[in-house]
Amino acid sequence: MSEDKKVKKEELTQCDECCSKELKRVPDKGEVWCLDCGLVHKEQRIEANDNGAALFGENAHYQSVRNDGDINRSIGGTGPKMKFGSKGVRDRRKYHLLEKIDRSSVRNPHPFARRVKKNTETLYGRNTLHLLEWLIDMACKPLTAEQELIRKKQNKSMNTRLGMPKQSICRKEKGIKGTSEEQNAVIIAAAIVELAGELGLMPKFDRRATMEQAGIVPKQIMNARIRILQHWKARVSMGWAAMPPRKSANDRREDAIVQAMEHIFDMLDGHLEREDFERVLYETEARLALLQEGTGQALTINVEERMLVSVCVYASLVTFGLQSGAADLLADVFGLTSSGIRSRFDALVKQSESGELQDNGAFDMKQTCKELLNESQKQNALIAKFRLGRVCGKRPTSSES
Repeated sequence: MSEDKKVKKEELTQCDECCSKELKRVPDKGEVWCLDCGLVHKEQRIEANDNGAALFGENAHYQSVRNDGDINRSIGGTGPKMKFGSKGVRDRRKYHLLEKIDRSSVRNPHPFARRVKKNTETLYGRNTLHLLEWLIDMACKPLTAEQELIRKKQNKSMNTRLGMPKQSICRKEKGIKGTSEEQNAVIIAAAIVELAGELGLMPKFDRRATMEQAGIVPKQIMNARIRILQHWKARVSMGWAAMPPRKSANDRREDAIVQAMEHIFDMLDGHLEREDFERVLYETEARLALLQEGTGQALTINVEERMLVSVCVYASLVTFGLQSGAADLLADVFGLTSSGIRSRFDALVKQSESGELQDNGAFDMKQTCKELLNESQKQNALIAKFRLGRVCGKRPTSSES
């Protein structure tokens, strides 16, 4: 039999379902559309110039679609079982037709990854999505077929870590996973953004706004973050990915102090008059500069960042006689205790007076730190970073109003 006869025999002449001969061929997609019932047929007779490699297999660029938008809208995208129910089908012929059409509809191969990307853009901005899209794909899409074969040959521990993080996160017990697919997507988006901030891929974001908006808790974000990092490290060990350089301890401390400053002064903005707010802000900045925080020579390196900032702000409030009830407000920001802040403040003041703590006068309460700080010296890097954040739109200053 000649090649021409073989090709002619393979050509579709009528619809498999309704037997209609009103067919439309779409060679670039390798499909034949029935113009009467909307069924899409696969046409495997592909010529070399039809770019067949892009039509079939796991690397296909195209997928089957219904060509009639009106049919699409009238049927809906949830399949025939939603229309007829799993029991009591009265018109089986129509049921099977709708089932075939539903199977021929286009499917997003990774809908959950798209949902995570959408939440990332909504919560953190388009630039964040552009920076972290590859990390979202790594967490929410399976390994390639070749990588999966290699994974199956690994030991149990490596096999587990190479598994898709999304599956592990979404199958945890209640209270760790979200209550819905949407909440799971928010948890993974928040975990990826937080992980990127910790690794230095981008600035850190405050998780509290996300948790309040989505109704999630810290342990959910932390669980997802740990699982994604484990998977990432497993990929690195297999040579399938590379880890970014880690931030130094000094850089991480600087970031933590800047973030703590933001949280506290966001709170104080609603409790202090503008003039008092500015005085306390600049006094706190000067106090941290005297302590050389933000550098490798920080004098209070052994004090935890949130406690240090809370004590420095409390000391600034004491300097201007604004400390009434302030310890309680500061404690609420980070879940500390007001007695803990006051006792640490008293201890640092005593250590400064006795000379046990070399603080450059940061806790000398006889004068303001702004007077002690030499304005001609090079500006402290941490203070410059915090001021830059304020200039970029956090809050207006008195000079701007």
